[in-house]
Amino acid sequence: MHLLHIEVSGLTASFRVPHMYKYHRSLPLPSYTTIVGIFGAAIGKDMQTSQELFKYFNLKVGVAGASRSRYNDTWRVLTTKNSERDVIERETLFKPKYHIIFYGEKKIIQLCEKSFKSPIYPISLGRPEDIANIVVHDIIEQEPEELKVLRNTVISGMPALQVEDTLFNIEDPTDPGPCIMLYRLPVNFKFKDGFSYERTADDYRDFTFIGNNEVKVKNCVQGFRIVVENESNDKIDFFSKGSLNIPLLEI
Repeated sequence: MHLLHIEVSGLTASFRVPHMYKYHRSLPLPSYTTIVGIFGAAIGKDMQTSQELFKYFNLKVGVAGASRSRYNDTWRVLTTKNSERDVIERETLFKPKYHIIFYGEKKIIQLCEKSFKSPIYPISLGRPEDIANIVVHDIIEQEPEELKVLRNTVISGMPALQVEDTLFNIEDPTDPGPCIMLYRLPVNFKFKDGFSYERTADDYRDFTFIGNNEVKVKNCVQGFRIVVENESNDKIDFFSKGSLNIPLLEI
């Protein structure tokens, strides 16, 4: 089996948490369905076709990364239920950088490599206006390994975590600790009459997002250790020791 590692970065990104209306909170990392959409843009297919191809190819993915900061943006939108305009707050991530891996059979990974080097549609990070830059690394033949220490990534399910006591300030009740967030997110959509823009979530999974503090999982997860070459002009230390652990998302 073969592995493709791509770096995705941009000026802004926003991955809306489902079922949030007046305040559109953003996930810290692109969700599974967002990665499927990024794959679809690269190969030039709509979301419905991309979703079917992803399953047919049996592609496995994982993601790690972070952003420099985040801010709220006020939007006035036209609601779908009436003609009145409404105001919402949308959380936006500033200068995000993500490492996405695709794992599968050689010919499928070669297709991904070719598509990301010359994408048919623009690659975006959530919204169409959040245009992304892509760096494609060479394909390698590699098998997954067991990962125990994780940071700035996401895992399928609700694994048991071992968190160091030093990550908590027991004297500060507002201390967020290691910033671990759990969300139930869609992994599959049902499309109305084959029209790819009218869709409803058809299946959900639990995902645990891990922040900028290392945590240990009690039961190791399958994934890959990716070596990252730190650029001299990058002053933000997302990952330690020039490498990052990226677990595969089990869907």
